[in-house]
Amino acid sequence: MSGISCRFNSVRRTVGTVAVTSLALAFSAGCAGGPSQEELSVLEQKRQAMDAAQQQVAEKQTEKARLERKVAEKQATKKALEDKEAATSSALAEME
Repeated sequence: MSGISCRFNSVRRTVGTVAVTSLALAFSAGCAGGPSQEELSVLEQKRQAMDAAQQQVAEKQTEKARLERKVAEKQATKKALEDKEAATSSALAEME
């Protein structure tokens, strides 16, 4: 009987050791797997920089659209003046 009891204790000790080791690994992996405060801070800084860059892009797109409208207006004015000049030149040529 003592042989069976000795093996049972050995198996129980082995199972206990495996269980404790597994729990220790699980807890240490859970703790080590998360980001550090420094990493979170760097991530937040990068997010803020990205937000600022996106805001700047939006502002530049708005400015580009405004300038394109201004160019279109000036081109239309130039065309109208060129047409008026051509009409005036034609009228002067007919008067001569």
